[in-house]
Amino acid sequence: MNEPTRPFPPDAIVGDVSVRDRARWISSARDQYIVEIGQYVSHHGERRALPDSGLSGPDSVRVPLVARSPSPVRDRDDLRADLQHAIRHPEASAHEFVLYGTAGSGKTALAQTMFDEAVTSHGVVGLWVNAATEVAFRSGMLAVALDRGADPDQVEAARDGRRPAADLVWQHLESSAEQWLLVLDNADDPSVFSDGIWLRHTHRGTVLVTTRHGNTHLWRNADQRRVDALGLADAVHVLRDLNVTGYGQAALEKLARGLGCHPLALTLAGQYLGRRLLDTVTVEEFLRRLRDDPGGTLDEAADPSERDLRRLISSTWQISLNALADRGIPEATTLMWLLSCYASDPLPLGLLHPQRLGLTDLATAEPPLPAQKAETALYGLLSQTMVSVLDVPGDVGQPLVRSVQTPGLLLDTVAGRIPLDQREIVFAAAAQLLDGLLHRNQDEGTCLDAQTLRLFAPHTLALLHRSAAAHSAAAPQALCLVRYLRDQSREQNDYATAHVLAEAAVRVPSSVSIATEAELLTDRYELACSLTDLGRYTEAVELHREVLHEREEHLGPDHVQTLQSAHALGLALYGLGEWAEDERHLRRAVAGRIQVLGPAAPDTILSTACLAEAIGEQQRWDEAEAIARGNLTTSEAAHGPTSPYTLAARHTLAWTLYQSGQLREAEGLANATLTEQERSLGTTHPRTLAIRDLLASILLGQERWTEAEAAARAVLTVREEVLGPEHPHTLAMRTELIRILTGAGDLTEARSLATRNLEACIRTLGEEHPDTRACQQAHLKAGPIPEDNGQSGTGHDKDVPR
Repeated sequence: MNEPTRPFPPDAIVGDVSVRDRARWISSARDQYIVEIGQYVSHHGERRALPDSGLSGPDSVRVPLVARSPSPVRDRDDLRADLQHAIRHPEASAHEFVLYGTAGSGKTALAQTMFDEAVTSHGVVGLWVNAATEVAFRSGMLAVALDRGADPDQVEAARDGRRPAADLVWQHLESSAEQWLLVLDNADDPSVFSDGIWLRHTHRGTVLVTTRHGNTHLWRNADQRRVDALGLADAVHVLRDLNVTGYGQAALEKLARGLGCHPLALTLAGQYLGRRLLDTVTVEEFLRRLRDDPGGTLDEAADPSERDLRRLISSTWQISLNALADRGIPEATTLMWLLSCYASDPLPLGLLHPQRLGLTDLATAEPPLPAQKAETALYGLLSQTMVSVLDVPGDVGQPLVRSVQTPGLLLDTVAGRIPLDQREIVFAAAAQLLDGLLHRNQDEGTCLDAQTLRLFAPHTLALLHRSAAAHSAAAPQALCLVRYLRDQSREQNDYATAHVLAEAAVRVPSSVSIATEAELLTDRYELACSLTDLGRYTEAVELHREVLHEREEHLGPDHVQTLQSAHALGLALYGLGEWAEDERHLRRAVAGRIQVLGPAAPDTILSTACLAEAIGEQQRWDEAEAIARGNLTTSEAAHGPTSPYTLAARHTLAWTLYQSGQLREAEGLANATLTEQERSLGTTHPRTLAIRDLLASILLGQERWTEAEAAARAVLTVREEVLGPEHPHTLAMRTELIRILTGAGDLTEARSLATRNLEACIRTLGEEHPDTRACQQAHLKAGPIPEDNGQSGTGHDKDVPR
């Protein structure tokens, strides 16, 4: 925390630094530096005679006394155009501009660029004042008065308090014969303006303020512009400006994204990579170092003699937190620590409700964060532009979700600087807050809705990553939350999110997770299932084989989890078209589940349905139909006609009947199943789409082209949107549509789709996969390929009841 900034007496000795006149010492975090606004500063202990020049102001107000950016300003085109217009036409435009944004976002660099353009291109007098401290600001403004023609005696009277200093400065600014641009840089503490006395409306020039403070009433009459991260293309240009060579466009884009396109971070990273001669570093290695130690990695790129903490990633945000502590809001630091446990995605503010915070131990942290001060702390962070508040669109029919968002690099840097003795309190609170919110639905016996999953999955993942990396005692709780969201995501058919969560759970070292062998196997099993859901069957089969083997060894061949693995392996093999091996594993699953669970158990019903399909795919239709009919009878008797297990059994029987040419009975069963699936699951659920897919095939077999096309397009549209254009299920559905269009005589679209879909099938499934061969047959029936191949296509496959 900064010591209170205070003047030292003339010739005072502080450590190895002698300070005279109005210089002030500032301490910040791990480093210290001198703000030179006095007569003389001498470093490193050598006391010398101080020149008595009588000067008490900055060396210049006509030159920006800041380090020049090594890269030209990128982006900000609209803002620059508006500023240029105001500078050229102060009498007709806005006269006060405030550039606010988080630390290192390029506010000063942009102001410096506008300053140079105003002076060199528009003949405007440029005036630059450091507004970081009250002493520096007042000294600089009095120097501006001297520059604009004030009498030195009057300036000295203002300096000594014998006449109003602000009135004197603005008198000479208003009477200036030349137009001017006045930059007030680093005005992060608005109190330097004495409640607005120093900020006045003018027609003689333009005032440009740069600040981290974005919501003070002092800016109410100014044109306020937020300066944020760069766009991706401009961020890559910055890296190239800094001589980052030997990397392709994709690598530089990955690097820019990893840095959050943050201007200061890009500059430091560019310098780091651009000047390495002995130890070249790949983008992947640099990003790994960045994840492990963001502050240290980027600070390594700074000039070793760098004394300005604003240009060091590890310190620049700490300056803002120290400023808030000096304003009496030390709890903002603890709130920032808490936020750093989460992701840079929007975080619903409901998680930070005082009632929830009051259940944690954050009030015992140092500095403490009492629940009743959370609002003040949040507004403090907002005032320093460290966070922003936004409304995130809810799902269909749901209201907007008020959320708080923090730049990722800021979170990474702050997380790495949480004191060791405070870490457990913060991690435990972060896990407790998420646990209380997410498991509220579990206590009520309901599933999490898709919106909650979407909003909180990134934050749960981030908490697991940070707590596991720190070997925190909160890591097992974070892992439990990730597993819970993984399972809920799969229930909601959000397969991509489920896969990300499953991967995260598997990556946690057992020494951190404190998981049993069975739990570790379950995590790997769930990852394999997520691969099957995504259509990555080869990877799924390999992992399922490993898990099945280890479950057989650790749990026994007839354990319910071992049989679960046998069933899941069969499903993945079905996706590869390996139906004989699929049948072998499913027969084992069915036999084992009958013995352990009983013939009417839900898991037994599902395994039996899948077994019938594996047999049918090998053209043993009579056997498949007999198994499917018996399975449906068993399920209806045990679970009723509308249970999900009965619907799965009925679906399988309808499919076997369709494949054996019994279209009328198949259509009746399919329609009955579709009606019930739509009623219970909705029109876009995968099981609803699967039965509609089958119905489209039945209608195709009956040459009812219009109805078949409508059903096929309905399924294809949803699958393309949800699963992606090249998921195996999408590819298979598109093949079916090609066959329908060919039968209906619409050869132009059929050929176009067939060409693109066949390319996608080969790319995704390989030339020997049954679905690729089916697409090849559909392609041949559609006719020769025209020169104009039309739109690109992607695919789908038949959903198997689980």
